[in-house]
Amino acid sequence: MTVTVRLDPRLRHQLESYCRKHRLTKSRVITELLRTHLSESPAGRKTLYESAQEFRLIGGFSSSRGDLSENYKRYLKDKLRAKHSR
Repeated sequence: MTVTVRLDPRLRHQLESYCRKHRLTKSRVITELLRTHLSESPAGRKTLYESAQEFRLIGGFSSSRGDLSENYKRYLKDKLRAKHSR
């Protein structure tokens, strides 16, 4: 399975340096990190969701609309109407 991950420049540089130094592929390093993380006991640890939030992988863009997930169709229609109105 292929997964695309967006890394900030500093983290990307650290990963590349580590891989060069240890002569490993990025895929192998990331796979091992995930395997270790997922196999450990969740008691007393952050959830994957909390970790993703901490690393700004999710929730990085705020719309300031608390109901966006519920009313996204309405917002999309309004946006399209505004764009194509004459």
